[in-house]
Amino acid sequence: MLKPTILLTVAASLLLVVGLACGGAEEAAPVAPAAAQPTAAPAAQQAPAATEAPGSPAQPAGQATAVPTIVATATPRPTNTPSAAQQSETVGGRLRIAVTPPVQELVRGWLGTTTSANAQVRPFTEPLVHTDRFDGSLQPGLATEWEISKADGTQWVFRLREGIPFHGDWGEFTAHDVPHSAALIIGEEAIATDTGLFRGLFGQTADELFENIRVVDDYTVEYNLLRPEAAMDFVVSGQQGNYFIYSKDQWDAEGEPGYIDGPAGNGPWQFESRQLGVGGNILYSRVEDHWRQTPFWSELEQINTPEPATRLANLLTAQVQIAEVNRDLHPEAKEGGMIIVESELPSIQVAFVMGGIFSPLSPFHDPTDPHLDIRVREAINRSINRQEINETLFSGFGSPHPVWGFHPSLPGWNDRWSREFDEKYGFDPDRARELIKESGHEGYPLKLIITQLSGVPEMIPMAEAAFTYLSDIGIDVEAEEMEWARFRADFYRPGKTHGTIAPIRGTMRPAEVTLRFYNRSGPEGFQRIVPDPALDELYVEAITAVNPEVKANALRSAGDIKFDQYAEVPIIWLPSQIAINPEEVGEFIWPGNINTAITHMEYITTAQ
Repeated sequence: MLKPTILLTVAASLLLVVGLACGGAEEAAPVAPAAAQPTAAPAAQQAPAATEAPGSPAQPAGQATAVPTIVATATPRPTNTPSAAQQSETVGGRLRIAVTPPVQELVRGWLGTTTSANAQVRPFTEPLVHTDRFDGSLQPGLATEWEISKADGTQWVFRLREGIPFHGDWGEFTAHDVPHSAALIIGEEAIATDTGLFRGLFGQTADELFENIRVVDDYTVEYNLLRPEAAMDFVVSGQQGNYFIYSKDQWDAEGEPGYIDGPAGNGPWQFESRQLGVGGNILYSRVEDHWRQTPFWSELEQINTPEPATRLANLLTAQVQIAEVNRDLHPEAKEGGMIIVESELPSIQVAFVMGGIFSPLSPFHDPTDPHLDIRVREAINRSINRQEINETLFSGFGSPHPVWGFHPSLPGWNDRWSREFDEKYGFDPDRARELIKESGHEGYPLKLIITQLSGVPEMIPMAEAAFTYLSDIGIDVEAEEMEWARFRADFYRPGKTHGTIAPIRGTMRPAEVTLRFYNRSGPEGFQRIVPDPALDELYVEAITAVNPEVKANALRSAGDIKFDQYAEVPIIWLPSQIAINPEEVGEFIWPGNINTAITHMEYITTAQ
């Protein structure tokens, strides 16, 4: 029988989300070239700061599933193959999209999450490596080809596209813009998702980075890495999501204020203006004759709209043409003549993360934290009614998700996780109560974080449903609503997640990326959920292995630990879904494996 509480939380969340959205943070011998293959789909703005520009020194010109092949070098096929709808010459007016407010409002990508950067920076800048809108594979962007130039994976060479202009009067893109843009990510004030990763790869300071990212000539860049990285093409791609290319000439002339007021990129949309806060927006204009894809609309406006009901109402009243709509509101959208489109790939993985599960080797380790007891972690997993959540909140769209960070189509998958999931994780509140009593932690205080991220507007009612489930098995649950930016800054970044549980969403990306975010003890790790220190060793093995079988085996072993020790509370896999007005919007195709709700907006056509 459906729990009354989960029904009530759907309505309650419509009011609660208003409070969450108010305020917010701102913003060896070279390997021989090989034929390319599609890569499996992986996975307060900002007041001006008195920072020194990262000017670069002068440089010389000049039963597991099968293991997919990892391509060491690439001369990839043309990206984003045109469809018939793309032949249209019709240009629309302003394309308005009602979106869940981003974690940070920003145009400086190094001051926030990959989610925030992909949503707001990606339209006006370009990455070195693009993501195909149909199959999610990595394809040429500002880089036309790349290769591992040392067999141990410590050196990569990228060859760059010529004749690409920056917006405004900032000249053409060259290799000198590449290390400059990377240096922004490791700056003193940087809080990017990839800041720790880039410091680990290139050095702690700009001087170190400029020594390790070497300009060979105006259109060739050599990456010399401090450790092996067999997926450098993913690291520099838009799918990873923090490394977008900015104009070094603009920085040299205007400094950081220029990037705040009018950042020059070379994307298909040019930044125009923005208004911060609830109901604020960010506005872009069409770039004529763009080198990659000229948009089908003259302007693009993303409108921050925290309330799900308001997003739907604005769509039904033609104030916007596209909206992120909660799945339980899809029937109402369809009754109003709207249609639901979804990403090409399974897009979003949803889970809860239990705080305080730090490795004994971590300075954040507290041996008294109840979540270090495997019986508590199992009890929490058995308390959650995943089927009810899927049917009630996600309208049955979800598919099973046995291990957070792993998908059957990616290297490292183990079929036994699916076979054994019901036995180990199945909804069983009676057994959960027994486990809590056996652990001696009955009635322990647990702070439930109620928050939301783009792509899963149902995160709030899902967290509210968890309040009932967890309270029902003998845990003293206290709920606290907060913006994701605050949870990021005050809890998981500084290692203060003890005694908490929070909903989380991620995208379909290589498992080692999720391991780094959530199961890595060192500075690269964020949540640092490491119930067994062996996870650290397996992570290092996975990211340094050039041999694809070695990498997959290390990932599979890491997944086994996560599964057997209940490292997280995996809930569901979801497609990314968006409601559109078919009278105004035509074709809308995006892969879904990029860490934000929607992408590839330059390919959205007008209704014919």
